[in-house]
Amino acid sequence: MSRPSDDRNRPLTPATFHILLSLAEQPAHGYHIKRMVEERTEGAVRLGAGTLYAGIRRMAGEGLIRETDPPADAGDVDPGSRWRFYDITPHGRQVLAAEIARLESDLEAARAIVRRPA
Repeated sequence: MSRPSDDRNRPLTPATFHILLSLAEQPAHGYHIKRMVEERTEGAVRLGAGTLYAGIRRMAGEGLIRETDPPADAGDVDPGSRWRFYDITPHGRQVLAAEIARLESDLEAARAIVRRPA
């Protein structure tokens, strides 16, 4: 199986995976990312503030996400607001796509094992 050249980003932690997945939908600020993850996973994944913001800092440093201006539909966000909005980068999309392919492959292998006659 071929591996992308950026193996240090794989496999992704659940927090990194869910942050990237949230930002693939739309640019968002930290609290909105947290809410999207909890809603999408029906509460199974909860990102604490430390995990969320440490992950955001690390991911920005790795070029997976970047700080961006608030989207036009963000409502009344004061330009001096402490809220910072983030967007996924093209590199982040590649890493997310590679992780999804890895997860699909793992799931396919697991299903094949489980379906084998005893």
